[in-house]
Amino acid sequence: MRRKIKLTTLYYRHIVPVVLVLLLAGIVSSYFLVRRILQGELDAILERSKSRIESYIHTNHRLPEINTFDDQLILFRKAASMKPSVCSDAMQYIPEQQKYHVSRKLVFTTMLNGELWEVTVTQPLEGTRHLTILIVQMAIVTISVTLLLFMLIIRRILSKIWKPFYQSLQLIEYFKVDDPNRPAFPDSNIEEFRLMNAHFTKAAENANRDYRNLKEFSENASHELQTPLAIIRSNLDMMTQEPMTERQSQLLSGIYASVRRMTRLQESLLLLTKIDNRQFSAIDDIRVDVVLRDKVQQLQELLHARNLQCRLELSETSIPANRELVDILLNNLFSNAIRHNVKDGVIHAQLRPNLLRVSNTGAGEALDGSRIFRRFYKNPDQPGNNGLGLSIIKQICDTTAMQVEYGFDAGRHSFTISW
Repeated sequence: MRRKIKLTTLYYRHIVPVVLVLLLAGIVSSYFLVRRILQGELDAILERSKSRIESYIHTNHRLPEINTFDDQLILFRKAASMKPSVCSDAMQYIPEQQKYHVSRKLVFTTMLNGELWEVTVTQPLEGTRHLTILIVQMAIVTISVTLLLFMLIIRRILSKIWKPFYQSLQLIEYFKVDDPNRPAFPDSNIEEFRLMNAHFTKAAENANRDYRNLKEFSENASHELQTPLAIIRSNLDMMTQEPMTERQSQLLSGIYASVRRMTRLQESLLLLTKIDNRQFSAIDDIRVDVVLRDKVQQLQELLHARNLQCRLELSETSIPANRELVDILLNNLFSNAIRHNVKDGVIHAQLRPNLLRVSNTGAGEALDGSRIFRRFYKNPDQPGNNGLGLSIIKQICDTTAMQVEYGFDAGRHSFTISW
């Protein structure tokens, strides 16, 4: 699985290395450019010294006195032939600093009283090098500060530009199909964001419309089933009072069982519709431990019929919830634990201040945790189940801001409700 990354982070990953490379290239280029310019200036100084020396010899017909002013060193020696002027790097010893420095050297020949003289003028590069380093340091500081300000400004600009995008995502994240009000997406002058918001709005409207249609269908189907089911049950009751053969009795029993399943299904669908419509809005402060004890007492006959042992481990706990929904939740939890238990099995209910766990012994392996709370999901070993009991538990938890989790350990199935 590929690691998730934000678009702005990806942008910085691409732009920062490029800017750093450009910064480094700019610093190196600045160093060599400044060094070349200053070296050119130093060569010009040497050329001016050459002109002064030649002018002095031409005027005074003698060699000038050696002058080491500004660390410039001038040497004279006789030459065998005329040579062109040559400017090059050299090493010059500076007595005051007692070390050698890189210098620029100009060598040329001149005529004095019919004799050729070779003149060497040397000028240290130390001052130029210090000036070059200083200029480069200033460039580094300037470019670094500029880069930092650039990154801060870009971050601020990107944050402002992408703000409508993240606001739209947040609205979509908290959008619920049962909310009649469509999300109010932020207005933006960016064409791509406007297009995205238009698609989001259309998708939200479609989802809301489909949900309303499905809800209306479920409500209508549940209500419309009540009358024919009541008529069928009434007629079946009347038929059972008539004399009939054994075969007819068997067929009638099968029909009666199917009608009972349809009745339970219709009641469960109607209950889910009521929960979806948030018709259970009254909130009370409920003592869960007291309600649990009463519920187990009501189920004693079912427990004895299956020879099941129910162990309670309760702590005093109160939660704000709808009393009817809590009763339905507990009914489904314990009905599930009884229906899917084994003979002489155990049911264990643990109540803590922030959770309720109901576990039961059971045959078979763990159920599919990713599908167990889906509507009409049935255990192959329980064909008579309508597949809505656990869906009702999940729907109640979602409506009341609770969480439900399924677990299986050492032959025990458990459902944990936390709040």
